[in-house]
Amino acid sequence: MKKVVLVFLALVGLMFAADNVMYPTTVKSLYQKGSDKVVGRLLPTSAVKMIKQEGNKELIQIEGYSQEGVDNAIYYAVNRRILVAGLAKSANIQVKKVKEINDKESGKKWYQVEVQLYTDGGNFSKDVESLYSKAKALYGENCSICHGLHATKEFNANQWPGVVDSMFPRTGIPKEDKYLLVQYLQKNASDMPGTNTK
Repeated sequence: MKKVVLVFLALVGLMFAADNVMYPTTVKSLYQKGSDKVVGRLLPTSAVKMIKQEGNKELIQIEGYSQEGVDNAIYYAVNRRILVAGLAKSANIQVKKVKEINDKESGKKWYQVEVQLYTDGGNFSKDVESLYSKAKALYGENCSICHGLHATKEFNANQWPGVVDSMFPRTGIPKEDKYLLVQYLQKNASDMPGTNTK
């Protein structure tokens, strides 16, 4: 009977953990407790755990990967420059190293990391697929005006930001949607097998 109760409690815990995962719909400012000074930026489509609301701010947990010696950049995947959050070097933010990873591809040491910071309430979605659908539509409607649409697998994750930067001024995409587009393209790049963003 104890095993049944423990399994039930574990499943309830997993359901609660999945229920509090949200995705920013736009670039969001990050703050330390009790401060309105911006110490970083969180990028759209990055999964975060909503911890608690305090006034008009939300305490969130950000998870990802950081290269050794570069704690201020948290990435979506090891050795891929898909930024989840960028943190101010001068802010002295304590990023927790969860696990060490020796990447064979780059020959560099990475860490699985997590950090808790505050952000303004609002502009979150439970449905990341709707964000990817919006980005895919923006891409299809705006990035085939001058040339044929590049396949998302035509470039790797580290190349897509430069490609978008070179063409962005000639598109009709709103500036606030640029990072949403970049995230979509990077997460569907040639070196991102298994990513399910359609």
